[in-house]
Amino acid sequence: MKLFKSIFLFFLFQICLYAEVVLNAPQSFVKGEPYFFEFEVEGSSITFPKIKEIDGFVVENQGTSKSVQIINGDYSQKLKKRYKIVPTTAFTIPSFKFEIDGKEFFSQAKKVVLKKVTKTDSSNFDLTLIPSKTDLYVGEDMILKLVFKYKKDLQITNLGFEKPHFENFWYKQVNSDNQRYEQNGYIVQELDFLLFAQKSGELNINPLRVDAQLMQSDASNPFSFFSTVPKVEKIYSNELKFNVKPLPKGVNLIGDFDIKASVDKTKIKQSQSISLKLNITGAGNFDDIEDFKLNIPNATIYDNKPDIKTKYTNKGYEGVYSKVFSIVPENSIEIPSITLKYFSKKEQKVVEKRTKSFKIEVEKSKKEQKVILQKAEKPIVKVEKDEGQKDVISYEDKLKYFLFGIITTLLILGLYKFVRVQNSKKVSQDTPLGKLVKKAKNRTELMKVLVPYLKKDSVLDELIFECESDKDFKILKKEILKRLKEIKI
Repeated sequence: MKLFKSIFLFFLFQICLYAEVVLNAPQSFVKGEPYFFEFEVEGSSITFPKIKEIDGFVVENQGTSKSVQIINGDYSQKLKKRYKIVPTTAFTIPSFKFEIDGKEFFSQAKKVVLKKVTKTDSSNFDLTLIPSKTDLYVGEDMILKLVFKYKKDLQITNLGFEKPHFENFWYKQVNSDNQRYEQNGYIVQELDFLLFAQKSGELNINPLRVDAQLMQSDASNPFSFFSTVPKVEKIYSNELKFNVKPLPKGVNLIGDFDIKASVDKTKIKQSQSISLKLNITGAGNFDDIEDFKLNIPNATIYDNKPDIKTKYTNKGYEGVYSKVFSIVPENSIEIPSITLKYFSKKEQKVVEKRTKSFKIEVEKSKKEQKVILQKAEKPIVKVEKDEGQKDVISYEDKLKYFLFGIITTLLILGLYKFVRVQNSKKVSQDTPLGKLVKKAKNRTELMKVLVPYLKKDSVLDELIFECESDKDFKILKKEILKRLKEIKI
């Protein structure tokens, strides 16, 4: 009897302890979807705990609602606080401490399990995922078609569909607008996604969900003929499983590629540049092509970012990879071949392709001959004079020296004025380099003119290599001429 009383008192104590705090939380959740729960507390003075995370999952406060009651002069309030988390595994909402009217109360702990979602079976709706293949390699392209259909006569006010996140897959939408058509009394909408597996093994795509908001009559309302009640129905798709095989070691490309390289010339003068163009075409995972770099001794190399253009066709994920290198060699050099390795699914082997190598001959500039000015030798006239005879300058000699001084002074003044006039002309007129820049008819000619002046000015270097870009040619020339005047070249 005493044992029964003890057990009864214990449970009574627990009921009283939790009486002021109510936890409203579902028993299960769906992976990838937000999970909501709330605490309902009643009292005149209430302090909530700070909840930042549960089992490692971040908790977001979704707001508080409040209602007030005054009964026989006694004031009390009821607070509801709503929270959200996005869990991926089963978790437990622990017991939290609340302060209500100066006393401590604890909420009940609750275990929440992961709910297995199955495809929705409905005569009104259907959501299906259709993959182009389920056995594939890492990096291999695949089309995933999402097909959603609903009955034509349904009163749907809103369709909620968030852009999916395909875990362990790189993806993008192929068609920007969904395809919509009618079929057998249903409205059908389709979306196509291009997917590339990022790792090997068995990969899953969890069911996707569409929320449909319907307007329907309320049978319990006698005036339902004039009013309708919105209802949200969740429609789930099927789950997908993929067997993804790894690529051979040292290879990250799969498909069928071709690589070529070309140069604009093989013989140049010193300080001139060579333009090397690299092109890769074919079908495969173009976005995984690594940036190519060149390392050539005794040469300065400039390169732009590769330009990659892709599209999905009946041949697969086709693309064009192009890159331009500007090379300024000091001496004759050899541009080595560039290698591209990829796995051919068709041949079931690693294929290695190389570009041609190019020998570049550099003509050394002729040394400028030094002009040696020879001084005219003045005849030395020896005049014998008697001992004790003093040097006497004649009147004629004095006159000659005076006239020579005047002529010399006039020549110096004239030369000074001439130099000033020429300098003022140079300021107003274009420099020889500026004239050459103006005469350049295309980007190639402009590049040839400017390459010898690389490394003289960092801003000018950037403008020179914009010759390889798509920038407006006239605007580029104006900017270059302006910079040349600023740095006085």
